[in-house]
Amino acid sequence: MTDFNNFTSLAPHEEAQFVVFERRTQESLHKAFLIGAISSLVFGLLAVGVYFGVEPRVDNTSRDMDMTQLKSKKDAAAKPAAPPDKAP
Repeated sequence: MTDFNNFTSLAPHEEAQFVVFERRTQESLHKAFLIGAISSLVFGLLAVGVYFGVEPRVDNTSRDMDMTQLKSKKDAAAKPAAPPDKAP
């Protein structure tokens, strides 16, 4: 454990009253660091597992889409229609 003597500039008999609080602070700091490290490890492993373990969903909703429907009416009116192909 940590030595809790001479951690302030107070006289030794006044400083002794704060040893309990200093010990509690150090224990809380250790516990918080341990919980943070464990939780970050768990969430990190979960994120890596999801990233490498889940196959992305294939989305083919646009394969049957007619691209001429996406043009605005103003663009369609500004360009003249192509002449029809002449068959021999």
